[in-house]
Amino acid sequence: MNQIIAFLERLYIKLNIISLKTKLILGVSLILIIVTGIFTYYDMVTRIKYHFSRQEEWAFELSDTVMKSIEYPMFDGDMDDVQAILERLNKMKDVKVVNLCDTKGVVKYSGILNNINKVDTSEVTKKALRTGSLVKGLETLREEKTLLHAMPIYNEKTCHKCHGSKKRILGVLTVGIDWKPIEERIVTIRNREVVLSLISIVVVGFFLTLFLSRYITRPLSTLTQLADEISRGKPGFEFGRQVKCWEIQNCDRTNCPAYGNTEIMCWYVDNTLCMAEPSGKFPEKLDMCRNCLVYKTHIGDEIVKLADSFKHMLYRLNLSKEEIKHSQEKYMFLFNTNPNPIFILDYDTYKILDANARAEVQYGYSKEELLKLSFMDLGYEEDMQRIMQDSKGLLDGRCIFFSKKQHRRKDGSIFFVNIQICRVRFLERNALIATTTDITESVQKEAQLIQASKLATLGEMAAGIAHELNQPLNVIKVGSDFFKKTIERGKKVNDEELKTVAQQISSQVDRASQIINHLREFSRVAEIKAHEVNINEPIRNVFKILGQQLRLREIEVELDLDEKLPCIMAESNRLEQVFINLVTNARDAMENKAASSTKLLKIKSFIDKGDVTVTVSDTGKGIPENIIDRIFEPFFTTKEAGRGTGLGLSISYAIVTDYGGTITVESKEGKGTTFELRFPAVRRQV
Repeated sequence: MNQIIAFLERLYIKLNIISLKTKLILGVSLILIIVTGIFTYYDMVTRIKYHFSRQEEWAFELSDTVMKSIEYPMFDGDMDDVQAILERLNKMKDVKVVNLCDTKGVVKYSGILNNINKVDTSEVTKKALRTGSLVKGLETLREEKTLLHAMPIYNEKTCHKCHGSKKRILGVLTVGIDWKPIEERIVTIRNREVVLSLISIVVVGFFLTLFLSRYITRPLSTLTQLADEISRGKPGFEFGRQVKCWEIQNCDRTNCPAYGNTEIMCWYVDNTLCMAEPSGKFPEKLDMCRNCLVYKTHIGDEIVKLADSFKHMLYRLNLSKEEIKHSQEKYMFLFNTNPNPIFILDYDTYKILDANARAEVQYGYSKEELLKLSFMDLGYEEDMQRIMQDSKGLLDGRCIFFSKKQHRRKDGSIFFVNIQICRVRFLERNALIATTTDITESVQKEAQLIQASKLATLGEMAAGIAHELNQPLNVIKVGSDFFKKTIERGKKVNDEELKTVAQQISSQVDRASQIINHLREFSRVAEIKAHEVNINEPIRNVFKILGQQLRLREIEVELDLDEKLPCIMAESNRLEQVFINLVTNARDAMENKAASSTKLLKIKSFIDKGDVTVTVSDTGKGIPENIIDRIFEPFFTTKEAGRGTGLGLSISYAIVTDYGGTITVESKEGKGTTFELRFPAVRRQV
């Protein structure tokens, strides 16, 4: 079986590499052989069947004649006459056997004397004796094929005087006809049919091959050669018919698109000036062109139409090549003159497939070096993994934006970029376009602005910080006075009392140290790079600085923090700046309320719809409805002159969005304000 499959595979390969002409000849020959063979076989079978039936009819007629010839001598009991008749019949041409046997198959009379008193062993005779019916069949007797007819002899009334009335069959007459002449006639017929078939195949195949070669294979071969020339980059038009419509119709309208152009057929060209009027666009205009003299002169069969279409396709191909060339030049010009680095990336691996000239300048790599890198190699692994995760599943034409990501140049220097990634089709494959914008200068200015805002906040909180430090200083002063007086008076103090005072002094020193250290930590320049942060930590740190101020203003603080919150990607120092801005705004909003009014600042952290959420609520004066949409604008403030810069909420908004979060506000005048902050939680891989 495997050898057959291997043979078929080799045959298939060989058939694929032979020429179309050879395939047509082989195909036509095979079809002719099959069709002619079927008709020849049918004719042979029909003729053989006819001769066979004629031979059977003759054998039957001979058997019937023999039966009638011996019928009367048998009635008269003259069996010598029966024997003589059988001997004469046996001498007839093609008669091989004439036997008359009894019910036991013993030959009683025969045209061949040697057969008398022998048992007839032919199956035909046995079956006729067994069934009592006429039986015919082809058997081999003495190594020669013989057509046998066995005819039962029934016990009729005229036979009762000799054989009685009980027996149904008296015997069987078997006549055998030589089958060799029939076989010779069949062989002659077969040979004649085969010869005629071969002659028909050769003659029909020859003329059919000439026809196919002239009208099919030769034009197709020309088109194939032309296609081969086109694939080699040498398209030409030295084939097909030259359509000169202007000569046929004596046209002098040189402004017609088809005038003087033998490379195209006018019925394929839009807006030709037939009868001095635009004839429409292809293919709708063909309905009119079919009645045109030019079309009728040059149109041909399907092969000619194919050649015309191919010729027009070449004309359009040249136009398309020019258009593609111009588009490519335009694309390369726009691609390389874009002021931002542009990378074309593989959709699955983020390998750089192409990069513009600005990318080479910005990153310090040559184009060849960039094409060996992945886009992930240009930034920090954590940021790049997040970008890859978020950009997977982008639909065609959709984009996603990432802000303030750190990238590295070839020399190792760091700069900040905004990244926009869009999904596109590039060279028949899924791809991504990544555009980076250098925002290092704006990030530095923003950091300076945030730092200035921190220092301004510290300046505003100076009085509260002084009060915050005053309490531990008073405790230290009282403790030092106690030790001084004890020493001056020489008074004896027990160890427990000394230990208690010393512990009070130590704890207050630690408290003051924590306040000072946290102020130092808060005033430092915060890093832009994000890491995992529990958002409850910066919330608690805020009250190390602002706790005393809120107490002095009789503002009640309520913290409702979920201790099981997942982390977020951020920077604790910058988040602390956000919460200080919100808390100081809440403090100022409740500062002028009556002493009898409730002053409540409530901060709650919880998980909601997969996001880490924080709400900061106050019972202050609220924000007027007509300005609530402007509170996040830079330098917009409702505070008195000299009490605010208008940057706190805009900086907070920028910090929150930098970490992929959102900040919204709800407020009612006279009842208070609630800010809601949402951050995407860090998803742990299982």
